[in-house]
Amino acid sequence: MTRNSWIVKQVYTDAKKNLGWLFKIVLLAGGFIAGIKLLMFFNVPKEILFPVMWIAFILVAIYKWYSMKYDWQEDTPNRYDRAVKKYIKESKGGK
Repeated sequence: MTRNSWIVKQVYTDAKKNLGWLFKIVLLAGGFIAGIKLLMFFNVPKEILFPVMWIAFILVAIYKWYSMKYDWQEDTPNRYDRAVKKYIKESKGGK
């Protein structure tokens, strides 16, 4: 398997596995494009339009990042504890 075919296979697998995230990204990009078109319809100057949209994009990205980080912190200890208990139980020979 060549490098390019492996990369294409990984992209396809990840896209199939994370179809919900991919859909959210497409919707977010479409929302920003619609926001730009709406502001351009009302004759908002481009000197104001693009910085406002960049600031909005950065704020949404920061919110999403820390939202995921919060979810990981809330969820991780439970999974870790279960995995440790399962590993200890298997290492002792129990089922």
